[in-house]
Amino acid sequence: MPMQLDRSEIPVKNRAIMFSVRFAFAASIFLALVVPACAGHTLYPHEQKALTNWLANHPQFRAATDIDCDCSEDIQQMKAGDRGIWRPVPDYHPYVATGDFNGDGLRDFAAVVIDKTKSTHQFTLLVFNGPLDSNAVVPAFVVSDLDLKYMGLFFGPPRPKPYRLIFGRFGSDHTSMLVPHRRSYKLR
Repeated sequence: MPMQLDRSEIPVKNRAIMFSVRFAFAASIFLALVVPACAGHTLYPHEQKALTNWLANHPQFRAATDIDCDCSEDIQQMKAGDRGIWRPVPDYHPYVATGDFNGDGLRDFAAVVIDKTKSTHQFTLLVFNGPLDSNAVVPAFVVSDLDLKYMGLFFGPPRPKPYRLIFGRFGSDHTSMLVPHRRSYKLR
């Protein structure tokens, strides 16, 4: 027969530890439901591999870099935050964004690439939906002939829910938004 303990037999210290563990568990569940999972601006290794494979199959393109943005002050501001509603984003890069863009609970990523054969409107936005197979790399959405100099990709708080992947000039309300549509997106 299993032994049963009366609550009064459990030392006060152990009850405090059990309460702390339960509280931490409940808080982590709450945060998981409120905070967008995996929102950021750094690719995981398998995502970087997928982008590298895509670029290998499209040699006229290269990954866009912070230098292509010509917006170093804006990047520093994003990394530092403004001590108000805009929190610091230490891993901010203007041409990479990660998060659950389509609301399916899986991490997606977006990257901007440069068409080396063009001198103007050389930016192309690629969006890859999760789960990701880094060997068979086909973006869910592609839009080319963009001029994204002085612009960046943004996703998540403090913008209102539902969060959407947006791109536009820093500090501007005039942005373009990707809205999920089936397994792809519509540009608005």
